Amino acid sequence: MKSEIVALVPVREGSERVKDKNFKVFVNGKSLLELKIDHLRQSNCFDHIYVSSDSEMVKKIAIDNGVEYLPRANEMCQSNIIWADVVEHIMGTIPGDPIVTWALATSPLFRNYSEALRIFFDCGVEHDSLVAVLPKKSFFLNKYGKGINYNPGYWHPYSQQLETYYEVTGACYIGRKSDMAKWKYWFGIKPYLFEVSFRESIDVDTQDDFQFARDIYVASKINIQSGENKH
Repeated sequence: MKSEIVALVPVREGSERVKDKNFKVFVNGKSLLELKIDHLRQSNCFDHIYVSSDSEMVKKIAIDNGVEYLPRANEMCQSNIIWADVVEHIMGTIPGDPIVTWALATSPLFRNYSEALRIFFDCGVEHDSLVAVLPKKSFFLNKYGKGINYNPGYWHPYSQQLETYYEVTGACYIGRKSDMAKWKYWFGIKPYLFEVSFRESIDVDTQDDFQFARDIYVASKINIQSGENKH
């Protein structure tokens, strides 16, 4: 039997670093939340698209944009709550036991959900989940100026020779609902590392992030349109 596949957009109305960042106009008169809903609908991957929140404003946005609203307890939208409890609670509000794709509104430049899902299903039993990551080969120091992944000095290696580290981006997490409820987390102990580009990895956490992501989004759309006009 084919597994049901759902998208989950968790949204809090409050924001500590950027006030109402999920609801401010981002591009083309749309907010980050509305843009993420557009991307999920356009992907044609999902049996259901859910928006999880305790906010009546979010509920209206979800309904107006043709997706489903999952009520979340108010205490599960507070900044001081343990994230494991939030994951367990949200999983309990999703009907059935589908494959769940977490799609954060704060990752506006990632939209390759079809490829992420294809790889997840191709993994079989080798991987229990999927997490979007940004591969990095960089020189890292600790707060004392000591090398973390290399020994500083004239003998240090070229960056290409360094071990690759993988930064969790927040762009996409995929797993089965019952597993996520058990883990109380986005992914398990055997995740597939789904590599994304720097552009796709951009996460909106500060006002500078918001402006930077908007600039990159607009520039990427212009480049796509320019390429189309050449043919």
